[in-house]
Order: sequence, then structure tokens, then C-alpha cells
Amino acid sequence: MAGLTNWLQTPRFYDGHLVLILSYAVVWVPFLGAVGVACFLRGTRSLAHDVGLRITFFDVLLGVGAGFLVRAIAGIIEIAFIGRMSGLGVTFGDTVYDGWWVFGTILAPVLLAPFVEELFFRGLLQRALLQAGSHRLSARSATVLSIITSAALFALLHLTQAANPIGAAVLGISAVTFGLAAALIAGLTGRIGGAIIAHVVFNGSLVAASLFS
Repeated sequence: MAGLTNWLQTPRFYDGHLVLILSYAVVWVPFLGAVGVACFLRGTRSLAHDVGLRITFFDVLLGVGAGFLVRAIAGIIEIAFIGRMSGLGVTFGDTVYDGWWVFGTILAPVLLAPFVEELFFRGLLQRALLQAGSHRLSARSATVLSIITSAALFALLHLTQAANPIGAAVLGISAVTFGLAAALIAGLTGRIGGAIIAHVVFNGSLVAASLFS
């Protein structure tokens, strides 16, 4: 899929809309496929039971607060390193206000990406690690390991967006910071609703700041 995306970026075949779709599909399709296999083939076929896909009023309050707090922390880190907020690689491209712009600027990074990524990293991966670790480690050790691992792998995913070592360091620190917060929320509540809301706020606040700056 990545090779196909690079091929389509050549002048002869370049289609910005198709590249945009593929850039998300190369990540989202495997993530959703893994969740689907785990839940519908090996689980109870209930996303609420298998991956904790539930959102309560408390999750909304917790997610909004955590999202703004972590965005502020990440912004301070980014400004200290590079003098501006870089976020997690949100880019807008040419400003053509059509359906593709809405998808690439708002729908994908603010709504869809948080849902898919939290479904995989906190709903599937973190829970699987916790369950596997509980057979060999203490409950506390298994919890800590699952939180750190899911946050680290979440950060590695976003490092692919870095253009240079400094950018990689900033993106890595920001992504780890948010990953740890989201993992803690999921671990404490047993649901991924709060993590999804926090992710939406984390990404959305940067998009809003960029649009209105």
C-alpha cells in the first residue's frame, strides 16, 4: 500500500485526492481489520465488551479536560523545541473549500483518526497486553506495561510524519505524552470513550488554532 501511494505521487499518476485516501487507508484498514478479527472472530462480537467502546457523560468531561490539558503541555514542548506548535502532523494542503478539504482538514484528523486509533491502541492493543501480562506479572506491573507499550507504539506511528530529527523528537514527545494520558484514561475507566474524546479535543484544538490563526 505504501509503495502504491509513492507510485501515485509521481507526476504521471499523481492524484491528490487518491493519495489522501490511501495515506489514511494504509493505517486504518489494518487497524480496523485487527479489531474486527479480534472481536468478531475471537471475541464476543460486542465492541462495548471486547474493546470498551462506550462513552458516558463522565468520559466526555474527562476527555475534554484531558485533551485540552495535554494539548497545552504538548504545545509548550513544541514551542520550546522549534518555536511553534507542530501538532501531530496535521497539514491542510491547498485551500480549496470543498468536500475533500473538509475530509482532509476536519473529518479525518479530528473525528475519524481519533476513533480508529483509540479503537486499536487502547481498545485492542492495551487490553490484549494487559490480559497477556496478567498471566505472568502482577496486576500493577501488567497495567503499567500495557500503558507504556501502547503509548510507545502510538508515538512510533506518528514518527513517520517527521521530516527531520528535531521534528521526530518533538512529535515523539508530544505523541508519547498524549498516548500516556489516553492509556491512563482507558486503564482507569475500563472504557475507551474518554480516550476518544480526549483525542478529538487534542487534534481538534490544533486544527481550530491553525484555521483561525
